[in-house]
Amino acid sequence: MVPSTFSAFFAASAGVAGALIGLLFVAISVAPEASGREQRLELDVRAGVAFSALTDALVVALFALIPGVTIDTPAMATAAGGFASCVALGIILVRAKGIASRARQVRLLAAQSVVFIYQFIVATLLIGHPNQVSAVRTLAILTVVFFLVGIARA
Repeated sequence: MVPSTFSAFFAASAGVAGALIGLLFVAISVAPEASGREQRLELDVRAGVAFSALTDALVVALFALIPGVTIDTPAMATAAGGFASCVALGIILVRAKGIASRARQVRLLAAQSVVFIYQFIVATLLIGHPNQVSAVRTLAILTVVFFLVGIARA
């Protein structure tokens, strides 16, 4: 169970995450057509990174709001899914030709992968200790980090 002192934070986070995911979909749908395959691929990767970060924040926040539910398993599942997404997007980028910022994009994906791994580790600390305030606080901070990543990459 999430300590009640975090309820307002996770309620606000769920609203913010939902709004940002909606805005991401609007931005993708109204984005001007990319001039080439490489540019389109780069935009798709950036959108994928933003989507995985914002989805993580949304899922953790929503499960934190359910009374009597611990956030260890949802946080672990979204961290694993986010890490898998980063690996898949990284493979796509490495195989792509002609993307000028490929090395930078791969470095950013690697950094985000480390954050997902860290979230997974913190979530495992909550197994058997669901009221551990320091681990819940860390997950709350990671939620903010994922908002920043999602906004920066959108």
